[in-house]
Parts: sequence; structure tokens; C-alpha cells
Amino acid sequence: MDLTLKPYQQDALAALDAFLVAARGCATADEMQKAFTAARLEALGEQAPLLPYRVFSNEQPEIPVTCLRIPTGGGKTLMAAHSVERAARLYAGTSAPLALWLVPSDAIRIQTIEALKTPGHPYRDALLRYWPAERLSVLDIADAGQLRAHDFGERAIVLVGTIQTLRVDKTQGRNAYAYREDFEPHFADAPDAPIFERVSEADLAAQPYLSQADIGKIKRSFANLLAWHRPIVIMDEAHNAQSDLSLAVLERIRPACVIEWTATPALGQNVLYHVSAEALKAEDMIKLPIVLAPHPNWHEAVRDAVLTRARLEEAASSEVDYVRPIALFQAEDRGGEVTFEMLQRHLIDAHGIPASQIAIHTGSRRELDGVDLFQRDCQIRFIITVEALKEGWDCSFAYVFCTAQNIRSNTRMEQLLGRVLRMPYARRRTAEVLNRAYAHVCGPSTALVAGQLTDRLISMGFEEMAAARYVQPSLDGGDLFTPQAPQPLAVETSFEVEAKHVEAMAALVQALPDQVRMTPAIEGGAPATMTVTGALTAELIEAAVERLPRNKAVREAAMRVLQRHQVHVEAAEAPSQRGEVFAAVPMLAIPLQGELMLYEPELLTELADYSLTGLPADLPDLRREEAVKPYLIDIEKGKLGIREDHAQYRLDLDEGDEGVSRETLIRALDRRLRRDALLQPDMIAWLGRLLDSLDLAGFDLAYLLRHLNSVADAASERLDALLRGQRRTAFQQSLATPAAAPTLNEHFSFRFDPHAYPARWLYEGKYRFRRHYYPRPGELKPEIDAEETACAIALDQLPQVRFWVRNLERQPSHAFWLPTSTDRFYPDFVAQLDDGRLFVIEYKGGDRFSNDDSREKRTIGQVWASASGGRCVFLMATDRNTVGVSVEEQLRRTIE
Repeated sequence: MDLTLKPYQQDALAALDAFLVAARGCATADEMQKAFTAARLEALGEQAPLLPYRVFSNEQPEIPVTCLRIPTGGGKTLMAAHSVERAARLYAGTSAPLALWLVPSDAIRIQTIEALKTPGHPYRDALLRYWPAERLSVLDIADAGQLRAHDFGERAIVLVGTIQTLRVDKTQGRNAYAYREDFEPHFADAPDAPIFERVSEADLAAQPYLSQADIGKIKRSFANLLAWHRPIVIMDEAHNAQSDLSLAVLERIRPACVIEWTATPALGQNVLYHVSAEALKAEDMIKLPIVLAPHPNWHEAVRDAVLTRARLEEAASSEVDYVRPIALFQAEDRGGEVTFEMLQRHLIDAHGIPASQIAIHTGSRRELDGVDLFQRDCQIRFIITVEALKEGWDCSFAYVFCTAQNIRSNTRMEQLLGRVLRMPYARRRTAEVLNRAYAHVCGPSTALVAGQLTDRLISMGFEEMAAARYVQPSLDGGDLFTPQAPQPLAVETSFEVEAKHVEAMAALVQALPDQVRMTPAIEGGAPATMTVTGALTAELIEAAVERLPRNKAVREAAMRVLQRHQVHVEAAEAPSQRGEVFAAVPMLAIPLQGELMLYEPELLTELADYSLTGLPADLPDLRREEAVKPYLIDIEKGKLGIREDHAQYRLDLDEGDEGVSRETLIRALDRRLRRDALLQPDMIAWLGRLLDSLDLAGFDLAYLLRHLNSVADAASERLDALLRGQRRTAFQQSLATPAAAPTLNEHFSFRFDPHAYPARWLYEGKYRFRRHYYPRPGELKPEIDAEETACAIALDQLPQVRFWVRNLERQPSHAFWLPTSTDRFYPDFVAQLDDGRLFVIEYKGGDRFSNDDSREKRTIGQVWASASGGRCVFLMATDRNTVGVSVEEQLRRTIE
């Protein structure tokens, strides 16, 4: 089953693509920083906060290392499988890569190998999309001896293992670093280079079959094999592998590049792209919100979990797709009060649950092994476990989570909660109750349990705002299936206070007596708690913290508590959370063949006369090897002098290396450059003319074959430029033809979903936005004097504005857009005015206000506004120096 990548997954991989391309040829820390920053801004937008880049090592700064942050349920393993080919093609420049896939535990290693080798599994299919089965090897590191020397450079090889396999201080006697006689053929042509570990006296003691004559000889070891072939390293749960020893291990094997995947990056990881929990929710990957119901004891928690599941099954009976809601119970360890045996007996005796509907999955009882929960004849509706389920086990039918363990210290519930969050078939359900998850837990108060559940979500990769927004307590014991809008000023958050901080934290009660109260600890029972109520300003928070003792740990804890409370308040006060509806924003439509259609960029394919006939067929930017950005193999050649005919240099062509003809090269380029808008005969003819022009420019066929990657890159850029010219002409004609002019129609409109705002990052500045439709604007710089942020503040303070949205870039399903000749135009802000009009603003700095891109966007914005009959208003705002009046005045004049 080849899963289609979701838009956020495609965007994350596109960011990786951009970084790998930018990193090619970089040799210093400064160059890598520039490549990382450029790729990050391209992916996240120019407003994205800048991050420092941490080099792989001081000795090898040229090795790219980057991290993609994907929350639980986001499909990071599927994306990692796709990333292997991208790294091979865009950075290593090979069609037969070696990938080293490192995971944090043996259990995950076994499951990952199984998934990557099993026909029909999405991870396996992701690899098969790029390599046929006969040219793909997936092996456990322990089975690397099955590889033959000729496999390297001929097959795509994926070796799966744990970081612990390689993470050793001393290499003598360790399997990965040991001399292996069966590896002799692999080193027959190895260069005498300093990259290899040599046999030492210590190795003689560990491996008696070695002799004094072997000292100084290149070790025929697995680690040396990796160091020679430069593996693409895929690091799963990479936050667990950031120690000095882990990094030293990677230095030994000289990776081509390191691609890290995690939900919770460690400090210092090079986070290139961050997928938010909001993005997962928007793409129906996870069930949110989590409707939370605390209970005074486990009996009531179990009772309500059973009732909740029954209500959900009733709702599921009306769904088109088969869904059988499952309740997932977490029992206590042996010795605890509520063991899995007790829970099973309780479900059967107290609630009349048939034993056939209950499965127990623990270390000793594995009743889910071999069970397909998606089958209609499967009876299982209740699953009892203790610590964790099989990593990767798909439990998307699980809707209800109930734990008998103490949520306060229950870090083991994160994996189980992650199972409950997954959406069945990753599709939105018709019954709204089936788009949420449900949690029944034991706890003294709703506010305290909500805070503890928020902590668990944050540790799973959720942002603070998303965690606050999507934990929805059941208020006053109300119906879980009827969400209640919170009252902002009544928002309460409760936090446990460490015993050592209780006395110091009491100063917060004195500083904020109307909003903070402390509940003392119960001897031998619950710890002290602090409860915060109502809205707080940043100034009030800072002043209150100043009254605490000058203890860094205490002040940081207090600041964290108050700021988190304020996040809850912001979430509750937002118009989207209060049930306000943003008016539909009309979109441009265009008549085409007698039918009115949404004016999407793809329509230009029909409007434009795409043809390469008569267009230039040259590559003016193609330079000899010395002037282009080298791939890894070119860098490798320069450093080690590896032979010209090394396996990594061979072309992946059907005819092999010898006797390759001009027609073979044309076919190879055609496969790389194919465009849906172009007929293949047209492309073939253009490529023939291209080779003629390159021949006249002094590029012989042998050179073009040797540098197919560089030639294909240059040809792709040239082709895109030619097609853009034809699109631009068609676009301008569509705006200028009265009979086919774009118009607005009520059937084509965009609505801001109050439950989905998948910003890639949120505003973190001190200004408190009061009229933003969602709790916090996305993708704005924190500095209030940053130009777009200053424009947003001016809009927020405009009295005629009811509410507004920071429109998200490149998210066509979740943002308002207008067509352009090249793609889509996403204006910066969309506001709904008190008089019902819609006000769209694009901000451009003075240096870009009059360029070609801005002129085209201004034109299409004005066409959109003119077609609305006065209902819509458009402004391209800029700085005072450019137009002579302030941004505030530009906004005011436009809507008056």
C-alpha cells in the first residue's frame, strides 16, 4: 500500500531537498550555515526565526547534518524512507546509495526491518518507488556479511541497526569494529587513506588470529566499510543520540550526510523544518481535541470509558468506512492495585463485556500478535496493556484512553496516548465525535489533570499553544460529546509545586492575590499545587516573578507556570475558540470552455500553448566541473583519488557503461526532465537540439555522460524558465480579455476553519494581539519593529476590524490565495471588518514594492477587489519612506 504523502510531508521533504542541494560543495562552517539558513527560510518563509547551525564536527564541517521535527502520528518513518532517495540523488549523486538507518532500541530495530522488507507495507513501497526489488537490499547490520563487494554501487543498500551497536568508547573486540576475514574482497581496491582504522596491538589480544604482521593494516571491519562508502545516515528518535560518544561514532564512519528525525529535538539540533500538531490535525492525521474527564477513582474512570466507547460505536455505525472504536486501558504494574488481570475481571464482571472483546497485550501475554484489528470480523473492542504496545502498531481504531496509573509521573502513557491520537485511515469522519480522542484519568481536579496531560502532549512534540488548545476538559461533569466554549476570564490552570520550591512560590500568592492560590501538600499524599486564574499581562508576570527570591531555578519555574497559564487564556479568548465564524472569502473564477471554474494555477496549462518548438535549446549557465557545485562523489574523488571507474561513478543506464549512444543520453535526460504539460516527442526533439548546442559549445558526449547529474540540473532550470515565459503570457492575456475576465462567484470561496490553523511556527513576541482570529498569529517575527509584524500590529489596532488572520504561506487548503503566472499568491493578512467587508493586505518592503513580482500581485489583488462590487478591499502596503504616509494611515485610507 503506497501511501500518498500529505502536503506537510511533501513540504518537509522539499525543505530537505533544498538543504541537500545548497549543502553540495560547502566546505566550511560558514558555508554550511548559509546553506542551512537559505533552505530554512525557503521552507518556512522569510519571517522564520534564524537558528545557528551546528557543524558535524570541527574536522569535518562539510558533512551536512539536519533535523526534521515531526510530532507523534506525523509519519516520520514513512518520510525517512522517502528521504533516502533524495539524499542519494541530490547530494551523493548516485542511484545506488548505502544508507545506515539507526534506531534507539532493539525492539524498534526489529520492527523497522520488518516494515522495510515486507511487501505491501508503506515503508517498503516508499523504497520500491525508486528502486526495483532486484536492486534493493534491506538488511540488519548483523547480516552485513551477506553483501558482496559488487553490491556497492550496483544496488541501493539499507542497513538497519541501533546506535548502541556502534556507540563504544574503545573499538577493540567490538563486532562492528573487528577485523573480519569475510570482508577481504570489499577492501581489495581500498585506497591507502588515513580515514581507515588500522590493526593495533590491542586488536591482537581481542582477535588472536591476527599477527604482528597485520599491525598497521587497514581493518577489514564493518565500520571501515562504512567509512569508505560514506553512508547516508538516517537517525530515528535522534534526540537520544546527541551525546559526545554518539557524535564520535558518526565521525568514525564518515557519513555522506546525517538526516535526523524526532518529535522532541534536543538543544543544538539543526531543526530545518518543524511540522506542527496543527498541521497533523488539519490533514486529519490525528484526532483532536482530546476530551478529558478526570475521575476520583479508577472504577468511575473505567465505567465512563466503557460508556464513551459504546456511544462512539453507535456513531460509527453511520460512517461509510468501517470503524470499530476501541478503548485502550493502561493497568498498573504487578504489585499495584489495578493489574491487568483485575481490569479484565472488572470489565467482564461489572460491565458485562464478553471476554472475546478484550485483548491483553503485555510482556507476558501477547494477544494482539497476528491480529488484524481492521477486519470486520475482529471482536476486540477493549485492549489492556501496562507499559507499551509494539512500536509502530497501528491502533487508529483506538479512541478512548483510560489509565489506572498516576498521570503525574506516568511518562509511559505517551506511546499509548499516541496510539489513540491516530485517525482511522487518516480521513475526517462524518460524525464529529469521531474526530476527537477521549481520555479518562484519575485525578484530584480537572485543572490539575489538564495541566498534567498538557505536559504529556508537549513531551510528544506538541507546541505549548497546541497542547493548551487541544486538551478540552469536560466542564462540570458535562456531556463529553457536547463541547463547551470556555469562558476566558474563568480559565484555571493548576500545577504541582516541588516541595523545595513551595516556600519561595508563596511569594506569587502575595504578588497576585486575586489570581494565584496555593493548596498545601497532604502528608503522604498529593503534593502542593498552585492554581492560576484569569488573564495576565507580560508586565504583570515579570513584576510578580521579581518578587520571588533570587533563585534561578525558582524564578524559571514560576515564569514557566505563569506563561503556560497565559497560553491557556490566549487559546480560550480567541474568536475561533469562542465559536465566531469568519466570513467566506470569495475567490477568483474564470470562464473556460463555457464553464466557470476556480482560477487555479493549473488552469494555465490549458490556457498556455506549451510547446518547445522554436524556443532556445541551450544551457548558458552550464560550466565545466571545476565551476559547478560538486556532488559527494566529486568531493570524494578530490580527497582520496578514487579510480574513475569506481562503482559510484557508473551511470544507471540499461546499456551499461560502454558504448552508450547519443540516444541513450537523450532517454536518460527525458526520464529526469519529463513534464506533464509537454508531449514527449516535443521534449525529445528539444533534447536533440540541446545536445547539438552543447556539442558546439565544446561539451563532448563523454563529458555529458560523466556529469549527467549536473547536466540534468542545468537543463531542468532552463526548461522551467522557458515554460514560465509561456505561462506569464497566458496569464496576462487572461486578465486582459474582457470576454474571459476573472470574476467572483458564490460557489468559489474560502473559509477559515476555526479548528485548523497549521502554522509552521507561532509568533513569540511581547505584543498581545487582541483581534487575531486564532489564539496567536503564525509565522511573524517577534520583534515589534519588524516590518510585517508592525503592519500586523497596526491592523490589530484598527477600530474597524472585527478580527483578522495572518494568512499562511503555501497552504492552499488552509489559506486564502489568488493565482499568479507562476503559482499562488498568499496575501499576508485577511481581515473581516465590522461592516462586513473583507480587507486583504499584502505588505512589501520598499526595496520590493515596485519589482515585477509585486506588480503582478498588486494587479491580481486589484482585479479581485474590483470584481467584488465593493465587498472586498485590497491594499499592498509598504513603509512610510516609499509612499510618504505611515502604514496605519495606508490601512485607514483604504477602508474609509
